[in-house]
Parts: sequence; structure tokens; C-alpha cells
Amino acid sequence: MLDSFMVLAVFCFYMGFLFLIALWVERASTVDRSPVNNPYVYSLSLAVYCTGWTYYGSVGKAATSGLLFLPIYLGPTIAIILWWTVLRKMVRIKTRHHITSIADFISARYNKSQSVAALVTIIALVGTTPYIALQFKAIISTFSIVTSAEGSASWVGQHLGPIVVGLMWVFTIILGIRRLDPTERHPGMIMAVAVECLVKLVAFLAAGIFVTYFLFDGFTDIFKRITETQPHMLVEVWKTDQSYYITWTTYLILAMSAIMFLPRQFHMAVIENFDEDHIRTAMWMFPLYMLLINIFVFPIAMGGLLKGYPAQDADTFVLGLPLHSGQKWLSLLVFLGGASAATGMIMISSITVTTMITNHLLLPIVDWIKWLGFLRRHLLNCRWVAVAGVIVTGYWFEQLVGESYMLVNIGMIAFAAAFQLAPAALGGIAWRRGNQAGALLGLGAGFVVWFYTLLLPAFVRSGWIADSLLSDGPWGIAFLKPEQLFGVMTLDSLTHGVFWSFLFNTGFYVFGSLFFEQSEQEKNLAEDFADVLITIPALGKSSRRESHIIASEKKKIIEDLLCQYLGAAEAASMTEKCFQEAGVLGKGRISIVELAEVHNQVEKFLSGSIGTAAAFKALRQAEIFDPGEARELSEMYAEILASLKVTPEELEQKIDYYQEREALLTHHAAELEQKVRERTRDLEAAQEELIKRERLSVIGQLTAIVSHELRNPLGVIQSSAYVLSRNLTDTDEKTQKHLERIEQQVGICDSIIGELLEYTRGRRSAAVKGEINSWLEYVLDELTFPKEIHVMKLLRRDIPEISFDKEKMRRVVVNLCENAIQAVLARQTAMEEAKLSYSPRIRISTYSADSNVCIQVEDNGMGMNNETTMRAFEPLFTTRARGTGLGLAIVKKIVEEHEGTVYLSSVPDQGTIITITLPQDGRKESGANH
Repeated sequence: MLDSFMVLAVFCFYMGFLFLIALWVERASTVDRSPVNNPYVYSLSLAVYCTGWTYYGSVGKAATSGLLFLPIYLGPTIAIILWWTVLRKMVRIKTRHHITSIADFISARYNKSQSVAALVTIIALVGTTPYIALQFKAIISTFSIVTSAEGSASWVGQHLGPIVVGLMWVFTIILGIRRLDPTERHPGMIMAVAVECLVKLVAFLAAGIFVTYFLFDGFTDIFKRITETQPHMLVEVWKTDQSYYITWTTYLILAMSAIMFLPRQFHMAVIENFDEDHIRTAMWMFPLYMLLINIFVFPIAMGGLLKGYPAQDADTFVLGLPLHSGQKWLSLLVFLGGASAATGMIMISSITVTTMITNHLLLPIVDWIKWLGFLRRHLLNCRWVAVAGVIVTGYWFEQLVGESYMLVNIGMIAFAAAFQLAPAALGGIAWRRGNQAGALLGLGAGFVVWFYTLLLPAFVRSGWIADSLLSDGPWGIAFLKPEQLFGVMTLDSLTHGVFWSFLFNTGFYVFGSLFFEQSEQEKNLAEDFADVLITIPALGKSSRRESHIIASEKKKIIEDLLCQYLGAAEAASMTEKCFQEAGVLGKGRISIVELAEVHNQVEKFLSGSIGTAAAFKALRQAEIFDPGEARELSEMYAEILASLKVTPEELEQKIDYYQEREALLTHHAAELEQKVRERTRDLEAAQEELIKRERLSVIGQLTAIVSHELRNPLGVIQSSAYVLSRNLTDTDEKTQKHLERIEQQVGICDSIIGELLEYTRGRRSAAVKGEINSWLEYVLDELTFPKEIHVMKLLRRDIPEISFDKEKMRRVVVNLCENAIQAVLARQTAMEEAKLSYSPRIRISTYSADSNVCIQVEDNGMGMNNETTMRAFEPLFTTRARGTGLGLAIVKKIVEEHEGTVYLSSVPDQGTIITITLPQDGRKESGANH
């Protein structure tokens, strides 16, 4: 078993790693580009659907109920068939109406009703609580299993619940709601969730492979053993009675609904969607994920039963089997995978529910109770408190009723709650007659019946309410038994609750929509939601109006409105931004059309921050348009309709079309701008290279002329000096010394000319494959090192053969060694003058690293300062009184011709290290001209 403090430390380190990923993504994200704007990241993030349920509960369900776990994952796969129509509609509506949550989505369809939004929020909160409880149960129970061999419970084990609650609160704030975002998008958190989804998949597959192929001999072996030794298990698992099929169908329907209407799934699939086309990738990638994470469920379940573990402990088979087999590190990986599944759900659900609570419960209360108005400026702090409340409530629920059910049973309560949102949501985008009254009646009736038939029995079984409620009914009325409502006794408790809640929900929704009339605004919204995918191109003339509205007055009204939710400086800044986005910043007077655009920008910001319903109410109360301006706006719309000769519905469709074209053009413009930036960088690099080559060409031409003009007279001088030194035998010693100096200086001049020619022209390479050490030994033997210098050769024997030009590389080694000799001799002189002891040393070594062969020359000479080090490879740069400054420049040029690199490290008065790396596969173009 594992130490509890170590497991907790690894968990915290893992969460910290996720935070670093999130931080990187947020810093790398721009208006036009983001690392999460990727179909694969989007598809992976949808796998937050797979929570502790998939990790632990599915194996437990497979061990006790056979294939009953399968519809939980088959349902989403079937529902995906409708995604290109239904989900694409939702994404487009989200973009058009600035939706930030599922409560926003449903309320926006039904007259932007705050009542509808509040009711959806309550359903989401109450329905999500059991699901969060499920995740806490998974983390706490598996932590105790993986650390249970420590003897008595450790301090961490005894206080694990509060510790996990605190960690979840902190990481949820850090990853998701460090600041308010008008779009309610969290790119950093989405990337962290995508990584979590990948980790839990890898961990579950690792556990499945271990059980199937290491504890047993594959799938065939497991099923063969079950059939031969315990056939009664298959009989118990593969049930065929009618109630089993009814329950199976219920699970399937709930799962089809949950993939889109669980608050966290709606947030991931709709709110966090960057591009409709990402849905195409998700339509094949998400089912593939479902297949992979469930492929080993049955083998693990049957394997645990074959090992003699009781079926009631099957929820922990995926962790227990590796742990009891002594695989501690695999067990830790499996635990982290389960923790990823649980924490991802807790964070996303907490953030989505918290957004709904602050926007649709808190703000309406603040509007109602005036003295709470100061809270509008502290929405972020309110969200932090709300997140803590949601997480603590989930943990409290786990402590109350978590022991009454296995994991899957708790999760189905949450699925059934999300199912109550389906009629209003689907009806809103498919049925034009649906209205606010129907939505309120349907949602209210469905929620009450769900609570009575499913959630209330959970409290009864936990001992908080008398058992007589289930056995006798309220006040002894058997007809109202929560699990046998209206005398229906043939259904299991889940199917029973789902049936009655859905019947009441749909029935009241249809009744309310047919009985009550829609307002004109509701009719327009219904058309908009139903026909959101229809676009009709058309052309029309814009209506121009006189600019007579004083902009400063409207700016003051908008600032006062925003000051209710922001600080004064921030409100002023946001007002300026809204005017800038509308294209009227700096104008003294604006037209009614421009004011409408400003109004639209303000609504866009507020909708993202406080929800569409609250934004609609706030803007209506602010009265940005006075009665005269409202009348003028209405007249303008009438003129537009008259000039276009179209119906309002057609006009709206045309507007939608051009908005889509504008978005497409903006996207293309961003892509083109990025390509222009990339090509500009390439052109700048090419231009720098061209300038460099032109300079070399000029130097080369000059060198050729100079060498031709100088070498001829130098040759004459050298020949004359030689003749004089041989013929003038009677000259004194002083004259002979001068003649030798002439020959020596002529040789130096010729060497300088040769270096210039080599640097500017080079010669054809003659690269051949050879062993570097033997060649280097030969080159070093040719060199003459002063006796006072201690020379060390460290040549590794495992150096592979490489292709290189031996003559050119000889020049490199000789140059480096001569530089090292000069450096150590200069320091020796300085040390002798200071009367300090010093031992000059040069070390030449070879080794291989990262598919490269390295030659290193190290000395303990004078060293170089930072400025000299930075300019060491510049042509004609030298710090010596005598020298061309071409030595290291030639070294760098030759090494780069071999597709290698040169690294220089130097410290004043300590020495210099120069390392040359050459690729092991040699130069790619050995015959190239340089």
C-alpha cells in the first residue's frame, strides 16, 4: 500500500501541473488564436462526461447487473447522430444571443424570462449536488483503499474529506474563475480538462491491460474460466426478464439526454465551442473514446469475481486488483486517473452552476432587495463564495446519503434531473408554439415529481425521513407512495420516477404553450431559434439618419449602469470599449443607428457577465433609448422593411446571413494576417542572409584583387631575401637576422591572405566517412604544444563513425588548439608577474550525445568577458594586437558546412570551453560547394 502523505502530495503536484498547463494556454491565447481552438481538444474535453462513474461504478454495475452499464455510453453515441443539427443549432444560438449557460439558453428562448432562468438554475443545482457527491465518494473511498495498509488511519485519511473540499475550491477558482469573463469561456481550464480526460483514459486502459493480459491470459481465458468454474455468475449477470429491458431502455434515454443537457456537458459542448466544424471531429472521436474506456469494463468485473472478491465490492475492482497484486505504481496511476475523472467533473459542474446562481438567483434578489446593491460590484467574490457553497453541499450530500447506493445509482438521479431540461430546450428549438408559460409549468411540474419520486427516497433510505413514507405513503395514502405513484407497481424506482416526471413535464409544457398566447417578442424568438440554421443571401440599402443624439449623455447613462456591476474606472473603460466597438468613439453626436449598435455592444458585455435575462432587464431599466428615440428606431426599421420589400422574418434571415459572412471574413482575415507575419519573418531572414552573402561576395572580390596584387611582390621579396641569405655569406649576424625576419613577415602576410581567401571563397568539400578519434590523434600529434602546458586527451571509445572533411576539420582543431595555447601562455605570463602559482592546462575530449559527435577543447587560460564572448565569431573581430580576427569565424563556417554547431563558454581568469557538435549521419550534401 502507499503512504497517505505521498499520495496526497502526488495529487497536489498533478493539480499544480494542470494549473501550469492552464496558465500557459491563457498566456498563449489571443483574440484570433488559442491552443484550445482545436477539434481534438474540443472532442477530448467532452469526455468530462466520463466521471468516477466510468472509472469505478461501471465495473460495479457490470459485475452485478451485466450489460446495464452499457446504455450509459451507448446513449451518447446514438445521440451524436443528431449533433450536426441539434448541437450546431445550439452553438449558433449561443453565439447570436451571447449565451453563457443552459439556464441562459432556455430563458433566452422564452422571452428572456428571469423566472425560467431561476427555475432552471434550481433544477441544475439540486440535480448536480448528487453528482458532485458521487465524485467525492469516489475520491474518498479509493484513497482509503490505496492507503489502507498503514494500520490505523493516518491524519490525512481521517481528514481527507475537508482536505479534498478545500483543494477543489482552490483549484476551481485558480483554473476557472480567477476573473470575470464576458464570454464565460475558460481556455486554460478546457485544456486542463482535456489533459485530465487523456490521463484517465490511459490509466483505465493500463489497469484493463494488466488485469486481462497479466493476471489472466486474455479475454478468452477470462470468459472460459467464468463458464467452467462459476457459470451461475453468467446467469445472474445476463438477465433476460422484462423489467431488465425496461431499466436498460431508461438508462439509454437518460444518457442520450445527459450528453447535451447536463449543465457541465452543455457548457463544454456549446459555450466552449470555438468553431461549428469542431462538431464534425467530435462526432467520431467522442464515440471512439467511449469505446476505448469501456472495452475492459467486463474483463475487470469478471476478473475480480474470479479472484474471489465479493460483487458488492466491484466498484473498486479497477483499483483493487492491481493493488492486491503488488503493482503500487500502477495503482497510483489508476488512482490519479480516477481522481482526474472526479475532479474534472467537480470543477466544471461547480463553475457552470455557480455562473447560473450568481446570474439568475443572486442578481434578481439584489434587484429586489435594494440595500444589497453593493454586491453587483463584487460578482467575482460572490462566485468564489458560491463555488465553495456548491462544493460543500455536494460533500454534505455524500455524507448524508452516499452510503445508501452504489455509485451508478447516485449518478442516475442526476441524469434524471438533467432530463427535466430536455422538453423545454428541445421544444424551444423545434416547436414554435412553445412559450414562457409552458416552460414554467413543465419545468416546475417535472422538477417537483423528480424530487418526490427519486431524491426524497434517497433521504428516506439514509434514515433522515421515516420509512413509512415509502411503505405507506404520505399520511398513509398508498396511492401517493413516492416509488409507486398512482398505484404503478411494475416499474423499478428509477424508471418509475423518470416516467412520471417526464410525463408531467411534457404534459404541462404542451398544455401551457397551447393554453396561453405568445407575446410578439416570443414569436420572434421562436422563429429565430427554429430557423437559426437557415440563411438567405440578399442585398439592401442601409438607412442613414441624422446624427443628433448627444453621445456624452448616453455615455453617462451606460457608465451609471455598468457601475452597478464594476468599479468606476472599470465601468468607464468598458463604456469606452463599447463605443469603440460600435465605431463612434470620439464623436460628439451619433445617429439612432449608431446608438442601437452601442446598445448592442453593452448588451453583449452584460449578457456574458450576468446572463441574458438579467442583462435584458438591466438595459430595459436603464432606459438608454428615450421615448422619442425608441419611436425613431421603430420608424427606421419600418423604412428598412419598406425599402427592402421583405417580411421581418426574411430581414432577420438576411441579417444573420451577413453576420455569418462577416464572421467568416474576419476569420479568414486573421488567418491571412498570420500568414503575412510568417512570410514577413521568412523574407526578413532571407534578406539578412542575402546581405550577408553580398558582403562576403564584396570581401571575396576585394580579397582576390588584393591577394593577386600583394602575393606577386611578396613572392619577389621572399625570393630576394632567400637569395641574399644564401649568397651573402660574409654578412654579419645582424644582417642575417634581418633577412630571416623579412622571410618570417612575408610568411605571415601570405597566411593572412590565405585566411581571407578561405573565409570568403572556401573550397569544395571532400567529406568521407571515418573514425573521429584516430584522426584527431593524428592531428594532435602534428601540433607542437609548449612543454610547460599539461595536455589531456579524453577520447571516448564508443564514438560512431561520421562523414567529415578531414582537411577542413583539421583546420578547425588546429585553430582551437592554437587559441587555447595563446590563452594559457598569456595567463601564465600574468601569473608570473603577479608571483602566483599557475599550472597551464588544455584538455581535448570527444563524446557522443543526442545523435551528435562532440569535440571539446577546454583551457584554463585568460578567458573572455561577456562582450568578447558575444562577438567572438564575428569576422575580423580580434582583441589581440596581431591577428586577423578570422580564426573563430572560419571555425564556425566550416562546422556549419558540416551541419554542426559551435558552443562557446568562457569566464574571465578561469578559462574557455569550445564545443563542436557534428551530426552522426554526417553531412547531407558532401559534395556541395561553399
